[in-house]
Amino acid sequence: MYTNSEKEHISNKPLSILDMEQVPVTPVEWLWYPYIPFGKVTILQGDPGCGKTMLSLDLASRLSTVTPMPFSEEPLEPMTVLYQTAEDGLSDTIKPRLVEAGANCKNIKFIDEREYPLCFTDERIEEAITQTGARLMILDPLSAYIGHDVSINQANEVRASFRPLYEVASRTGCAILIVSHMNKMQGTASLYRTNGSVDVAGAVRSILSVGKRKGAKTERIMVHIKSNLAAAGAACIYELSDRVEWTRQEEIDPDDLFGIVSSEKKKKLNQAEELLTDLLSEKDMPAVQVKAYFENLGISFRTVTDAKKNLGIRSYRQGNQSFWAITGTSTQQ
Repeated sequence: MYTNSEKEHISNKPLSILDMEQVPVTPVEWLWYPYIPFGKVTILQGDPGCGKTMLSLDLASRLSTVTPMPFSEEPLEPMTVLYQTAEDGLSDTIKPRLVEAGANCKNIKFIDEREYPLCFTDERIEEAITQTGARLMILDPLSAYIGHDVSINQANEVRASFRPLYEVASRTGCAILIVSHMNKMQGTASLYRTNGSVDVAGAVRSILSVGKRKGAKTERIMVHIKSNLAAAGAACIYELSDRVEWTRQEEIDPDDLFGIVSSEKKKKLNQAEELLTDLLSEKDMPAVQVKAYFENLGISFRTVTDAKKNLGIRSYRQGNQSFWAITGTSTQQ
């Protein structure tokens, strides 16, 4: 909503209409393809303790030196990074982690917030980016920097707070990475785990979510759940200890990582359970035959193994083959 003075100012200005012929076509430039674009706002989100801050510090450390981004061979010149945090101590937490990650700390700078806390609409953000030539700015966490008088659940307030931020990113070409906690809406689609109003997710061009693989104490997975400017990237796997150690990439459904089962997946799982029960009711079967049977039906083997687990179906070996059997039976001799 505009104030009365703003309305009067607008009404006194002549109407300006442009056509698309006047708009130049410019390519998207990438800090880390296809995860973090330059000149745009990206969210890195996760539940507490999943290692999202450690991940952001690893990226900052890489940019401060000549270390390529994870799973990229593209060389980068050392860049200046602006790192703002409202949750961790700079001297006892952030700097030790940067040193452990091998950062050039001269290239990692921050705006002094001791007297005046920073927020998205603060003019100091653009001033600092321009003055330092920073190519990445990290704001950790979202809830601290969106503005103390902004309700993160109100769409109109979220849009008004984000707009100056993405305009600064566009004008300066700086990539802005916002670290955020996920909301507690377990069981909803991964995109809707973004904290606050759905307009938070709508305001950014890329969203990266970090989660834990079940049963793996130190392994973390970063999945690309929103990508407006390129095809979503593969999931990136890393080990979390005193530092981040990137290991590999995998194709992982974000909803699978966060334990979300869509109605279509539930339907396939129920179908697999029924078919698997019928298939093994009379005799045990080699696992390779079970797999081939379901592949012919267009049901993924991952769904079948989930059904196997739900039904309590056991496996055993006979000779060189692995057999599946309904618990309590063993008809294969």
